[in-house]
Amino acid sequence: MRRADASAQDDVRRANLSAVLRLLHFHGPATRSDLVASTGFNRSTVGSLTSELVKLGLVRERPGVVRGKGRPSNVVEPVSTSVHVLAFDVTASSVGAARVGLGGYLLQVRRRLHSTSPHDVSGVVSLIATLATEMQAKATPGSMCLGLVVSVPGSVRQPDGLVRRSPPLAWYEVHLAELLREATGDEFPITIGNDGDLGVVAEYLRGAARGSQDVLYVRGEAGVGGGVVVDGELLKGSGGYAGEVGHLLVKPGGRVCSCGARGCWEAEIGDAAIIRSVGRDPRESDIEDVVSDVAIGNRRAIAGVRKTGEWVGLGLASLVNLFNPRVVVLGGTLGALYPTMEPTLVQSYARTLGPNREQALVVRSDLGPDAQLVGAAEVGFADVLEDPAGALEALREQPDATATELGEVHQIRAVGS
Repeated sequence: MRRADASAQDDVRRANLSAVLRLLHFHGPATRSDLVASTGFNRSTVGSLTSELVKLGLVRERPGVVRGKGRPSNVVEPVSTSVHVLAFDVTASSVGAARVGLGGYLLQVRRRLHSTSPHDVSGVVSLIATLATEMQAKATPGSMCLGLVVSVPGSVRQPDGLVRRSPPLAWYEVHLAELLREATGDEFPITIGNDGDLGVVAEYLRGAARGSQDVLYVRGEAGVGGGVVVDGELLKGSGGYAGEVGHLLVKPGGRVCSCGARGCWEAEIGDAAIIRSVGRDPRESDIEDVVSDVAIGNRRAIAGVRKTGEWVGLGLASLVNLFNPRVVVLGGTLGALYPTMEPTLVQSYARTLGPNREQALVVRSDLGPDAQLVGAAEVGFADVLEDPAGALEALREQPDATATELGEVHQIRAVGS
């Protein structure tokens, strides 16, 4: 066989393995018959592919249930304890952490308040390293860690994980990936991503926007982050900084934003703005106080949140006109308060051009505070889903290799095509 022919066959085999593993990872257990129907492969091809994935330790087979006449088709399922990703979400108040197994299973979830100021980079790095060690200790013996992926509310340069600016954390030019490699002893591949990008990846693959190819995600926290998927691909820009929706100008001459400009969307709908809108002092209260006030029916809190909803709708109108998404997902604080602000949000959102407004569905996040952890995990799984055998072999040979750069999560499709 000529080398070119052998190479072409290898490429086909790799793509077919990827297609089967993606189906199982995103849709859960399936019979061999289901896999035949979903992939279009014949029975012998599916049998050969599942056998290879079993040998790799990524899936297992068990007898199916007999229905009617004939032999039952074996059920194939991802092995959640075979490979895993350590995912982290750094916010101004805490660090979220999760060990996520193949198939998207959240095997462990932890949230720790900052023991020191979030401005203390070394303290945050130490906390992440400690959580990573604790979660690794709980992993099934033999389970392979595909990488450590961290979500940060700020502009992150790819591929080296330099946090250029994160006003909520007061971080500027922080070499986070490098610091984490040192703190973890180069034990894991490390990827750093923007919280909005990871949020939209999560909602697109596993959340409220599943099945839609064009998605806008907006996360409200101390700042406002955003991410955009266009035709199934993450919009990243030339430097990986696309999606800074919080700095859309909505009110010339308005409040001073964390970026130093006046009138940014973030200055009108971020946590501090919401806290002020309900008559509280951001130095003495936090957003959970507002959420609690709304939950018990406090009229002043409801009125303030609805006033903020006007600004949320105004900004969304501009973004929907610009990106023409099918689904707009609100996460973080905005997702939590969306039911309260919806009436006024809808009124100001009506500024959206008719055709765009007709197509865009505004919804709350399905994943809530776990969105960034889920998105981070999917970035960590990207290589093994693309090339199951090759990725595992490369990781065994060089376990501390650089992880997948967020900008290279080329097509964040749920299944191969």
